[in-house]
Amino acid sequence: MERRDAIEVSFADGTGAEADLVVAADGIHSRLQAMVGKAAQPVSEGVMAYRGLIPAERLNGIADMDASSMWLGPNRSFLAYPVSAGALLNVVAFTPTNLDVVESWTAPGDVRDVAAEYAGWEPTVAGIVDAMDQTFRWGIYDREPLPRWTAGRVALLGDSAHAVTPHLGQGANQAIEDAITLAVLLRDCGPADLESRLKCYEDLRLDRTRQVRAGAREAGRTYRSADMTPRAQAERIASIFDGIAVDAYDAENVAEEALASV
Repeated sequence: MERRDAIEVSFADGTGAEADLVVAADGIHSRLQAMVGKAAQPVSEGVMAYRGLIPAERLNGIADMDASSMWLGPNRSFLAYPVSAGALLNVVAFTPTNLDVVESWTAPGDVRDVAAEYAGWEPTVAGIVDAMDQTFRWGIYDREPLPRWTAGRVALLGDSAHAVTPHLGQGANQAIEDAITLAVLLRDCGPADLESRLKCYEDLRLDRTRQVRAGAREAGRTYRSADMTPRAQAERIASIFDGIAVDAYDAENVAEEALASV
């Protein structure tokens, strides 16, 4: 419940708290999003992914455990990269679907289906699939951009504000950019400044996250293109990354410059 001078939060266990501001970082299924405006609904990309973790010893050296690898083909892509200091290989295999797939990382799948989807692909892909003993199905969804992220004493952050498809690896990165932007803008913020600081946060992040969402969708289409040459795919992906300045965008500096002019 929001009052003129504070906001009260009630928790499921019956406890509560009072604060100057609530930052709603409660993920893609945000329940607090509705406090800011109409909740955004999932938008399917027409794609699902099979996920799996394979112990390195099961791979018999077939996969490069020192690098991230991706194989591209018509309507499909296959991503594999080491995690847990090289103890495991993470696999994400994207395939088309016209079904409503559970928006979850843990819906059970069938390794035989993965093998069928990638039959005839490069031998390394076949070897990785052969080493899988279980897989999970992951529906690929994002959300239409929200018109606003703040209302009163509530501000959205991360996937609650701007869920994106995973094709640029920007989900967590954009949440971090949100967080540092908000932290800078709230520095030395008094009660009279809160509304203008939150509006500044919203203005700085809306356009950037919309650009990232569009880039992620375009990257997915590029990875799975049936018409582009490998060179054209590589050039297009490089252009997308350059367009969102993954290596150069400095959210802290952008926020500092904005704060100086508030």
